[in-house]
Amino acid sequence: MLQLCAVMATAETSGVPEKDTKNDLAIIAPNDFNATLNYSYEEIDRHALNAPASAESSVDSLAAYLIEPAGNDREKARAIFRWITENIDYNVEVFFKGGTGPTNSEDVLKSRKSVCYGYSDIFLSLAREAGLETIRISGYGKGYGYAPGKNFSGLPNHAWNAVKINGSWYLMDSTWGAGYVSVDKKYVRKFDDHFFMTPPSQFIYDHFPEDAQWQFLDKPVSKQEFENLVFLEAEFFNLGLKLGHRNGTINAEKQVNVSIYAPQDVLMMVGLEYADGAAAGDGYTFCQRDGERYDIYAQFPAAGSYILKAYAKQKDEPGEYNSVLEYRINAASGDKESPGFPMIYGKFSEAGGYIFSPLEGKLKAGSSYLFRIRVPGAGNVSVVCGEEWTDLASRGVDLFEGNATAGKGDVGVYAKFHGAGWDGLVRYNEE
Repeated sequence: MLQLCAVMATAETSGVPEKDTKNDLAIIAPNDFNATLNYSYEEIDRHALNAPASAESSVDSLAAYLIEPAGNDREKARAIFRWITENIDYNVEVFFKGGTGPTNSEDVLKSRKSVCYGYSDIFLSLAREAGLETIRISGYGKGYGYAPGKNFSGLPNHAWNAVKINGSWYLMDSTWGAGYVSVDKKYVRKFDDHFFMTPPSQFIYDHFPEDAQWQFLDKPVSKQEFENLVFLEAEFFNLGLKLGHRNGTINAEKQVNVSIYAPQDVLMMVGLEYADGAAAGDGYTFCQRDGERYDIYAQFPAAGSYILKAYAKQKDEPGEYNSVLEYRINAASGDKESPGFPMIYGKFSEAGGYIFSPLEGKLKAGSSYLFRIRVPGAGNVSVVCGEEWTDLASRGVDLFEGNATAGKGDVGVYAKFHGAGWDGLVRYNEE
């Protein structure tokens, strides 16, 4: 028993997801081979969330209550999953002390707290009590503290479940479906539907079972391949994003560019950090939409290892952008004096703007530059240097072009939409 506890304590070093967000101040896919079926869980979810205290006195009484209105095994599994994600908190105190706390299903039911082993054990017990064929899977998870390029060794660090429904196995992770640990090391409950019946082609990006058969893939991924996969957050799949570059580690010179495919109602932004977590500074990243694709560029102040992060959100949703993916970039060289990229503002991204030139972030005063920019929906686009406005000529649908001379100070690009006032799109600094 002591050995098991030691194993579990060691294993839990990254078994819970970490949340990372960016605010909306300035804006600087793997394909799903197992498409998620459309299915309404509204009624069964409501039943699970309204479980009375009398039903929660034991595993068997709770299971009996949860599955009472279920019309099939899918709804049984859903009721159990939804109750757990709403009622069990992740035990952050134990986690950061390197322990496990209670993990037996009956203990978890009483304490309402646990780590991944407890979440998966209570799911296992409730599902079996409900007559479902269920297993608990142990392996490696890209959870709290994970960074792209990390190799996994030693004992497994995470546990989840699989349930057989209508003759087929389905993956689910009630730990990660329940919430996440914030950057200030606090547990935040936030239900994430992604981790219920997750397609194996998506699950493999952050879950690697000890036994390859539990990947449920026609061609299982090796541990090395798993470690090399780009780090994708659940929100990547929730927003319908797709990859242009699957390898999570990219070797580059002074600059790198990658593509992410996104629906038209999704906005994106990017940021660059050193591999140790320190910010690389402003102007080293750039992100803009070209049709169904976001083009992402990054430059590097010096040779070294970096983390390139992408953030996204629905266009009509206010508030923060959520982290969707991370790449590790090994730069062979860099240039601290590089002009970098221009700063783009929210209106530019919302309009689906695209800059062809200039792409350097610093312009030399007195020099003339060709400004060529696509701004869907704009009636007028102008370059502003101090008090001087230079109107760009319309060159067909949504394309504006013209020469302007950079003056002292910042240079801005502004657009006018449908008779409204002028909106800032892009800002360049003086070299």
